[in-house]
Amino acid sequence: MDTPQNPSSIIKVGPVSIDTDPMRREVSVAGKRTPRLTPTEFKTLHFLVMNANEVCTTDQITSHVFGPNFDEGTLVKAHIRHIRYKIEPDPNEPIYLLTVPGVGYKLVVPDGD
Repeated sequence: MDTPQNPSSIIKVGPVSIDTDPMRREVSVAGKRTPRLTPTEFKTLHFLVMNANEVCTTDQITSHVFGPNFDEGTLVKAHIRHIRYKIEPDPNEPIYLLTVPGVGYKLVVPDGD
């Protein structure tokens, strides 16, 4: 049974659209629904969407997703890799979710989107 969508639960940034309704938590890119993200992947992507076109440090992502006392940046790297496989046309050549070497990650919204 499909639940009716609540437009206020949908956040759209460029081609990336996420439905934050806890019953759905769906993501689509360029109008195509992605495979379901785990809760941690969804929380990570949500944070990056809310900070689109800004560099988010690994520490900021870790603190937001896992809590302020969690200190394991390698988990962020693994989750970013999994998210790329779900949202990028070619995960080996990402165009949306970019690494900023030595700093963190950035969700890029292409001009015109």
